[in-house]
Amino acid sequence: MESEPDDIAATPATDQETPPALVAVARAMGDLDDLVRLLAKGLSRAKPWQLHLAAHLAEADRLMQVLRLTVALDRPNAEIVEAAVDLQLACRRARHSLAGTRADRTTVAAMQLSTDLVASIVHALQRFMTTR
Repeated sequence: MESEPDDIAATPATDQETPPALVAVARAMGDLDDLVRLLAKGLSRAKPWQLHLAAHLAEADRLMQVLRLTVALDRPNAEIVEAAVDLQLACRRARHSLAGTRADRTTVAAMQLSTDLVASIVHALQRFMTTR
């Protein structure tokens, strides 16, 4: 009896190959998901800015789940892009919540990275969906 592969991405495609643009989007979504969850997990809740950031990260995590479900349920292209834009706005709000705080450089850099990642996701989805 053969064992099931642990990674779906490692299984060979049957009918068609996944477009490289979508593979890049899926990887970026996974990276963003990891980054948001690790930031939220490692964040102390001792100061007001940390509480605000934690709330923004929880919202971003929720919107990440919405985006994943939207894609998994094969919703219309406009709905997928809208979910990605909502996630982008949540990440921007989280990054802007750090303005004027004494947040450490690592946290600020991680939030900038999350904003850049989600911007690349939105851009790639918009490009892919308009050519589809």
